[in-house]
Amino acid sequence: MAITASVTRGYTFATGVAVDAASLNQLGEPGVTVATPIAVGNGGTNATTASAARTNLGLGTAATAATSDFATAAQGAKADTALQAANNLSDLAAAATARTNLGLGTIATQASNAVALTGGTISGTIMTLPSYAVSGVPSASPAGQVIYVTDGNSGAATVACSNGSDWKVVALGATIST
Repeated sequence: MAITASVTRGYTFATGVAVDAASLNQLGEPGVTVATPIAVGNGGTNATTASAARTNLGLGTAATAATSDFATAAQGAKADTALQAANNLSDLAAAATARTNLGLGTIATQASNAVALTGGTISGTIMTLPSYAVSGVPSASPAGQVIYVTDGNSGAATVACSNGSDWKVVALGATIST
């Protein structure tokens, strides 16, 4: 596509004025007027103002924002709100909200050596019961605890269940077989 432009100098030389580099500097900056904006598809902006050019190119408001409004590439977010890897997520504004957003339930806040299940089921895993001799069994309270007692059934090993006050022997039958 051809560009049509007119150049206006706005200065007329008097007769006898030499046309050299020194006198040409007196002309000032030439003004260029583009008669028809160049289409975006032809490498232009299809606009006659900077604002219209930004709109036509889809640049949005970030094109005119100060660089201080953004973070560096290493920070990944605005510097004053970016989470820092060294903080291991301790700099979250609301850890509970983050856990909810990630779909984590209350078990996410329990220590690995003190997990309390208050609902649901455990399947697909083998559970190892805590093992005690009769002389060292813990309190039977609260009810519903299950332990393995190495000598709790007249000296023989057994599983015991608490009723809240005593440990009760779980009757063990024959050895399992195929």
